[in-house]
Amino acid sequence: MTDKTEIFYPPVGTGTIELKLSSADAGGQLSMFLQTLPPGEGTAEHMHRDCDETGYVLEGKMTAKVDGEMVAFNPGDCFFVPRGIPHAISNAEKDSTLKFLFTVTPGGIESYFREVSDKDTNNPNDTARLAAIADKHGLAVIGPPLNV
Repeated sequence: MTDKTEIFYPPVGTGTIELKLSSADAGGQLSMFLQTLPPGEGTAEHMHRDCDETGYVLEGKMTAKVDGEMVAFNPGDCFFVPRGIPHAISNAEKDSTLKFLFTVTPGGIESYFREVSDKDTNNPNDTARLAAIADKHGLAVIGPPLNV
């Protein structure tokens, strides 16, 4: 296992994503992350072409859109999003941080986070660049972040 902590700063209002277990350390089988979303932040609606996503809410309240349906998750709740299903995750709370673990199977999506991460340049409007990077790593951006 690696001792180096990697924290990613995707430029699309998705807080921080900390790599907990890399694909390399798991024989390519999975990658595990801790995501922290400040109030009002969330992911764009997207889908994974080549991996499934499983998660566990640690603290805060998660609002998610999964295959067109709005769903709420509280601490202790788990979620599963199969590959090919559009989804978006948001922290709709005004005064609390959302933290959740998520795993992708098979692993490797950390290469996407490495390429888009830039804690010094937050340019969420650079959609053409972000969409091209997403496509290269087996993701498709479907729509904007949730408006909650």
